[in-house]
Amino acid sequence: MGSIEKRGKGKFRLSVVIGYTEKGKAIRERRTVQAKNITEARNELAKFEAEILTDQYVRPEKMMLRDLYEREWLTKYAPEKYSHKSLHLYISIIEDRVLPTFGRMKLSDIKTIHVVNFIDDLKKDGKRLDGKEGGISPYTIQNIHQGLSSLFICAQKFGLIKDNPASGVSLPSTAGRKIKLDYSLEMVWEMIEAIKHEPYEKQVIFWIAFVTSARSSEIAALEDKHILSDENAIRFEQSLHQIVGGGFGVKSIKNNIEGTTAIPQELTTMIEKLLHEKRKDKIKMGNKWAYDDKIFLLANEYGEPFRPESISNWWLRFIKRHNLKKIRFHDLRHLSITFLIGKNVPMKSISERARHSNISTTMDVYGHNIVDVDRLAADHFSEFFDQKKAGE
Repeated sequence: MGSIEKRGKGKFRLSVVIGYTEKGKAIRERRTVQAKNITEARNELAKFEAEILTDQYVRPEKMMLRDLYEREWLTKYAPEKYSHKSLHLYISIIEDRVLPTFGRMKLSDIKTIHVVNFIDDLKKDGKRLDGKEGGISPYTIQNIHQGLSSLFICAQKFGLIKDNPASGVSLPSTAGRKIKLDYSLEMVWEMIEAIKHEPYEKQVIFWIAFVTSARSSEIAALEDKHILSDENAIRFEQSLHQIVGGGFGVKSIKNNIEGTTAIPQELTTMIEKLLHEKRKDKIKMGNKWAYDDKIFLLANEYGEPFRPESISNWWLRFIKRHNLKKIRFHDLRHLSITFLIGKNVPMKSISERARHSNISTTMDVYGHNIVDVDRLAADHFSEFFDQKKAGE
């Protein structure tokens, strides 16, 4: 027999009777959960009762981190929280890095100092799993910390712990991250010449990526409504991700930074031509079309969108097939930004096109490229000195 008690906004305490004392007093197990409403709370209560009845329940004071991972995080929390790609990344991090250290520790025994020591240990040389020399990068350490913290956030949500011991732990700075793509205009023209021999859809993918700095998941999520033909612009407001268990879902864009990006008339014409074919496919397929109200720009004959991973995989085959300089599809984003810096486009405009959270992000990551541009600017003044010498 179970009961529910509201404990505050979005919080409910579940109580299940598991037996009685000799004096007839009920013995209860309790769990505090987060739920949007009483209906969700009842669903959580049903799950809680099922755990107890099937002997899957572990008392909070005895639960180890591995129990939390296998019983709660992996089955209830993470599949609803993360995309397919992110979930597999965190699973790898937790199983390879977190569980070997914390797996057999009780949740109640893990303190902030343990997390601090864990992070400090990751900074030492010899901690790479690939056997290469050197230490783990600051970005990898941050990802490991996020994986560990995700477990504690899950424990908080299910009322197993009060505080997150990973919260507030100092992490190595990533401010030194620099992206400097070794490219030349000759390399760009080689790609442009090669892309002409690819299917039309693939040509459109390349030009959108190069012109707008968009990510593959953002390009894959483009629908006809996002193409602003009258304005020669594309509206980026969502991304496509794979759902655990199969299928795809649309979610908000990275960091929730939406934006409208101007494109050349020539690219608008290319996109409109492709959309015309998609609309014809929708009419032809009738009720076999995947969505009643959606026409994805990049989709198969049934209207099902391309997976972002398939775009990246095609790009690698394209590079190899045409014997081009090996760069990832995501590097087209960096190539686009670096190209605009070389053309002296104002950094604020570049930051807005890249949909960075603020201009400082663009400066931190790409600002060193400005030094090269600044050197070219300085060289322009040499002609005055050359003329001065000629007049002496």
